[in-house]
This record gives sequence, structure tokens and C-alpha cells, in this order.
Amino acid sequence: MSSPFHRSLLGADLSRRALLRAALVGGGLFTLPRWLEGRAAAGVAERKRSLILLWQDGGPTHFETFDPKPEAPAEYRGELDAIPTTLPGVAYCEVLPRLAKLAHRTAVIRSLHQPSSDHVVGSHNVLTGWNDQTFQGRSRFPDLGSVISRMRSGVEEAEVALGASTDPRLARGMKGARRATAPTRSELPQYVDIGGGLHRGGPAFLGPVYSPFQVAGDPSKPGFVVQNVQTGGAGGRLQDRLDMLTDLDRLGLGVDPRAAVFDRLQAAEGFRQQAIDLLTGGGAARAFDLSREAPATRERYGRHLAGHQCLLARRLVEAGVGMVAIRFSPDGRGDYDRTMIGWDDHAVHGNIFEIMRHRGPQFDQSVSALIEDLDDRGLHDEVLVAVVGEFGRTPRVHVHKGCPGREHWGPAGCALLYGGGLKMGQVVGSTNAKGEHPHERPLTYQGLLATLYRAMGINPSHTFLNEAGRPVPILDSGEPIAELVG
Repeated sequence: MSSPFHRSLLGADLSRRALLRAALVGGGLFTLPRWLEGRAAAGVAERKRSLILLWQDGGPTHFETFDPKPEAPAEYRGELDAIPTTLPGVAYCEVLPRLAKLAHRTAVIRSLHQPSSDHVVGSHNVLTGWNDQTFQGRSRFPDLGSVISRMRSGVEEAEVALGASTDPRLARGMKGARRATAPTRSELPQYVDIGGGLHRGGPAFLGPVYSPFQVAGDPSKPGFVVQNVQTGGAGGRLQDRLDMLTDLDRLGLGVDPRAAVFDRLQAAEGFRQQAIDLLTGGGAARAFDLSREAPATRERYGRHLAGHQCLLARRLVEAGVGMVAIRFSPDGRGDYDRTMIGWDDHAVHGNIFEIMRHRGPQFDQSVSALIEDLDDRGLHDEVLVAVVGEFGRTPRVHVHKGCPGREHWGPAGCALLYGGGLKMGQVVGSTNAKGEHPHERPLTYQGLLATLYRAMGINPSHTFLNEAGRPVPILDSGEPIAELVG
């Protein structure tokens, strides 16, 4: 189907063409251009810093990761031990020995907190920075991935609000407006979602063009392909379909080259070419092709879902993608997270300590490999990695029918950061002796988002127009964390 952007330009005529396209080539070939065309709305910006967000969907335990409490009573500290790190006096959980050896090259925030312990509301609070602003399970405000995508599109620099509330035709003749330019052939989407990265987020009033290009499946499996760009046939069949599309274009529009919409259609040819590049082995396709990695590198990341998601993320940011969001749930239950439980380690979902004994090594291997690989490639400043979920887990271990677990806990949580020009080699803040709430330097997730935005060169006070045409800031509260950016 055509995008809202297309429909607003050409109305029913293009919708009919979209239906013909769907009948001829299916949904795969023309899925990518929908994301790519938004980037050219006002020119493509130069290469900037990239963000890899490893989203710990479900709410990660802070005790069994980066904030263990070895001196707390047994019903709080749990079964797993703490181990020293390369930072004096700082310990991690025993399941993270490789990350413990990299503590001097990362930063951990231990005093995060938020008002909600609900998955949906809590996730939106963290991902958008706007507390308790959901309607029917969706946020009223865009998540950070969509914000980054919008800010990288060039639309804001053009000083023209081309959001859901503005007809793109009105941009014609407006001060500061730029004409669309066809992107280069090898250009990739600026926002890629791997494995349903921010499935509880969304672009809200920014519109679907700032949604991510989605990559499903397990990159560690033989024969992995990007589903949105499968050809569904041999090269000859693909060319036949493209020829038919060309004939339809010639018959269907007859657009005056002097019309403003002509520039949009010309740019669409560039978007189509990018999709073809992915299908026929162009530069974009190479970024998704993990077979190009040395076997030793693939082994270092781990021949499992989490490891190869991280490896794919590194390839994408190295190729120029601005934002990669991963639903990062290393396998702890032996089902490759097919149940979509993620880090939601209630007692009814299994023994949290046994789960972490299995999940921890994959988590440790994947993230440490990503950090070391980025360092080795000289990308420490160019790429920012953030590992975080919507909240922590309850301080007191809950036992259900003899099985231990931890419940949702908004009052305390933690995050791991690497690179992005931030100050590494430190732990910011702390929780009390039982891990119940912040003790030193209480910090909100708005402060974390403000830090990420600043590292990405985005002013969190920048305003967008919402669906009512009213200006709203990216964040209405929260300052960058001084210890990390000062």
C-alpha cells in the first residue's frame, strides 16, 4: 500500500498504482522505499554519530547485572555472587566476567528510577521521556528512535514542519524549504529495528515515515535474509517485474515536470534503486550480509541470536545507519525468547537465577564483543551504545511454588553506556543497601534520554508540531547527566 505521504501528494491515482504494484511485486520490494523517502524530504544530512540501543524488554534485574548487593540479606541478594571489576570498589554479577574486565571502558548508571512499574506505561516513559502519556496502549509522543530519524531527515534543518499535521504541498514556496534530492544508491535507512526493538514505542504525531525499517529473524541462522527485501524469485523474474512497473509509470501519471510533485517522483526513483540494491547485492545489501564477516569475528560475538544481532548492528552503524534498536533478550529459557517474555523474570516465568546463569554468558559475550570491536575499529567516539530496559526488579526475591523470581520495580533501575564521546570508566549514582531505591545521585530516565540526545547532537528542547499544530519539545524535563557530558 502507498504511504500517507504518497497519498497526500497524489490522492487516489497513486493508491491505485500502489495496488497494482502490490499485485505485481508483493510487499517486499517496495517496503524499504517508504522509510527511505522520508530522509530525502529536505536533503540528506552529513554523517553523524550513531546510536545502538540494546533494549532489555521486560525490565532487567539490576541485582543480577550491574548492581549486585552481596552484603544484603539472602532474600535480597539472591543466589548469584558478585565479582570485582576493573574499577576499584565496583562489582558486577558473577555472570558478567567479560564486561567486568571492560568496566573502565564503560559507564554504569545505578540510580535510575521512574514512577511506573507497568510494562506499557513504563516503556513509553523511558523511550519518550514523557511520563504517563499513553492512549489505548500507544504513546502520545515519539520514541527516541523516531526522534533521531526525524532529526536526521533534514526536515527540521529546512525549517519546515512536514509532520502529520502539515500537507507537504504547502511547503512549496515556504521560506527555508528545500527540494527533495535523490539519495545515493548505497544509502541505508537511518533507523533500523532488529527483532522488534522498540515494539512499545512508535513515531506518534511524527507519522509513520519516521518508523524504523524492521529486520526480523535470527541473523545467526544459515540462510538469514532481510524479509522486507526478499525478491521472491530469480533475477530474471525481478527484472520482468521492474519492467512492468516502468510501463505502468509511463501510462499512469503524465505529471508535468514543472510541478512540485515531479521532484518527489524523481526522488522516488532513487528510493526504488536503493531497494533494488538490497535485492541485487548493492552496497546496502552488503551491510546486511553477515557472511562477509570472518568466522573468528562471528565466533567472538557468539553463534546465537544476541551475538549476531549485535554484529549486525555494528555493520549497520559502520555503513552509516544513525539508529539501530534491538530487542535484546539473550536466551535464558532455552526457547530463543519465542514466548516474548524477555527480561520479565517473574517467579511464574521460571527460576531467575537459573535463567541468568544461561542468559548471562550470552549477554556478556555479545556486549563485550560489540564494545571491543567498536574500539578496535576506531569507532569509540562515532558510536554510542546504550543497554537499558524500562525498570529494574523487586529487591526482595519472590517465591512462587518454590520457584524464585523478581517482580516489576520502577523505583530502581540501571543502564550501561559505551562510547559516543561520553566520559567512561565510572559508575554514576547508587541504590541503598538493599537495592530498593536511589541512595546517591537519583536520576530519571529523562536525564538519560537528554544525555543520549546531547551525544547525538540533538537539542532535547527542540520543538515539533503535534497533530494539533502545537509546538511540543522533544523532552519537557531532564538535563544531561553532568558526570557523563561535563
